[in-house]
Amino acid sequence: MRTSPEKFLKIKKQVLSRIKPRKADYEAEKKFIGSMISRIKAIEGNHVDVIVAGSSARDTHLKGDRDIDIFVLFQKDFPREDFVKEGLRIAKLAFRGHEWEEAFSEHPYIRGSISGYEVEIVPSYKVEHAFELKSSVDRTPFHNSYLLQKLSDVQKDEARLLKQFLKGIGSYGAELKYNSVPGYVTELLILNYGDFLSCIKAAAKWKMNEVIDLEKYYLAKDAVKRFNSHLIIVDPVDLNRNVAAALSYNQYARMIAASREFLKKPALDFFFGKRHAELSRKTLKEILLKKELVAVCLDYPKNALADIIWGQAKRMQRKAANQLFINDFVVNRHEFWTDEKKILLMLFELESLTLQKVKKKAGPEVIEEEHSANFLKAHKDAVAGPRIEDGRWIIEVERKYVHADDFMEAYLKELQKSEKKPMLSALKKGIKILDEDAIAKLYSANDEFRQFLSGYLRGRESFL
Repeated sequence: MRTSPEKFLKIKKQVLSRIKPRKADYEAEKKFIGSMISRIKAIEGNHVDVIVAGSSARDTHLKGDRDIDIFVLFQKDFPREDFVKEGLRIAKLAFRGHEWEEAFSEHPYIRGSISGYEVEIVPSYKVEHAFELKSSVDRTPFHNSYLLQKLSDVQKDEARLLKQFLKGIGSYGAELKYNSVPGYVTELLILNYGDFLSCIKAAAKWKMNEVIDLEKYYLAKDAVKRFNSHLIIVDPVDLNRNVAAALSYNQYARMIAASREFLKKPALDFFFGKRHAELSRKTLKEILLKKELVAVCLDYPKNALADIIWGQAKRMQRKAANQLFINDFVVNRHEFWTDEKKILLMLFELESLTLQKVKKKAGPEVIEEEHSANFLKAHKDAVAGPRIEDGRWIIEVERKYVHADDFMEAYLKELQKSEKKPMLSALKKGIKILDEDAIAKLYSANDEFRQFLSGYLRGRESFL
């Protein structure tokens, strides 16, 4: 796998010209951050400091990413209950006159929009050492300090290249909808390998239980024993944490495959993706007639945080897929999509949408006298049987559900008894099972769904 240096340098220059913030962007951001810090410091309260962290503070952010992470620090002996209340009070005052909402990580914080920037104001304890952490967010300032000390100016652009590459292949982002690589991890990868191309060359050869330990806290075998994950990146400021723990195995495999393909044939498409060639309505209908799909459509809950929705919806879909399997519907694959505005859609692709009305049920072996008696007594109303096959009692019973659509609607209605908000409100608003015509109608009306469904039905990785 050899990459022409000249071709790569040309691509690198083109990518950086598109993803690196301009001078005007820096100046506007610096002015905005200064005004926010001054505003928070001027609020009377128990906070002792205000800092900005995240990629914007480290100058590794991408052009157009206007996320500002602000941490309001309190003394470590400040009571936890007061710490949360005071942090929220100060944040709400800082957002006065602007849109905000309360979000939740380990504890509540406030996020919203001010002057075109997406701002998070998070209460945190000011501790001198990582082993003194009182909340998970307390380590963020240590992350910031570590990277500011270690990352060179050249490596900041290398981190941008890696972020954009991962974004282009669909493997970047700390949010639950991605299960991918957060910004902090990309910067650690660049520190470890030196630059973007060296990182890609290494990733192309990653194996199971790959270990990256910048501070050499562990022997590799001990790190694997301690964390037991496909990718282990030991947090340099907290030896008890694998910062790649949230990365799904699927996304890990995607990074490896995309790295191999890029080294074979580098191209801009790896960084910026490419739109799926959209199917004509006629072709779409032809494909849908060949597929055995159950498409469940729900209304997107109002005033709900996207990360919470993705987490709950993905969990609900996994549960539904498992219940389909338990009820003899074979699920080949399933996918979740939302525009994060109006629509939640769960797609299940089955081997068959219908089952026989009667199923065979195996009982105990005949030689087990007591179990046999209980089984025969419990199934006196069987459609057929009992008979003996291979030494076991066999009966035939009527299935409650023979069509996947009917089962799915009934199962989701049952979930209304146990599901939590905000997905509970989505279920209560109504469950719509879409047939081929309804899917085609949504396909024609919604560009985002058109892209999703075109990619799904082709079933091909975007970088291939």
